[in-house]
Amino acid sequence: MSIASLLIGLALLVLALPFVAGPIINERREKKFLTDEPEEDETQTRYQQILLALRDLDFDHKLGVVSNEDYPALRAQLLAEAAEARTAVALDTAEKDKLDAQIEAAILARRRSPAAKAVTADSLTLTCRHCGELLDAGDKFCTICGAPTADFCPQCEQRLDPDDKFCAGCGLNLTTAVPQGAAV
Repeated sequence: MSIASLLIGLALLVLALPFVAGPIINERREKKFLTDEPEEDETQTRYQQILLALRDLDFDHKLGVVSNEDYPALRAQLLAEAAEARTAVALDTAEKDKLDAQIEAAILARRRSPAAKAVTADSLTLTCRHCGELLDAGDKFCTICGAPTADFCPQCEQRLDPDDKFCAGCGLNLTTAVPQGAAV
């Protein structure tokens, strides 16, 4: 074989390697996103690792791998680390609970607001622009504050939005029409 054929073969190997290794490397990333289980916190993982180290220490002591002189100091050190890690886990849990409570309070406040009352699961519900009270579809005045529920076309009595320039029912130009309640 010539040197040129060896170099070509080596170049093909270098080019093919990412295509072969890519799916194997990306498989771990995909599994991470496809699992239904949430990721563990670093503090929780650290706590579990310390507990496993403590278990291994006890096992090694029973087998005689760890001497009686070293065992109490190592065990005390691991217990202190475990207590510290457990406190960190409890603090993380408390912070998450506090954040969840804040989110729930914000959601509850949003649901109780007049703007949130305007949208229901079935359809769009009308509310009074002045007091926020729920209105029936045919109401022309609010039953609580007495304010008119909406403007109406002077020609066809079609309900109008405040920013309408033309009536959707009859096409009347509302910018030149006589306002409701004005003397003719």
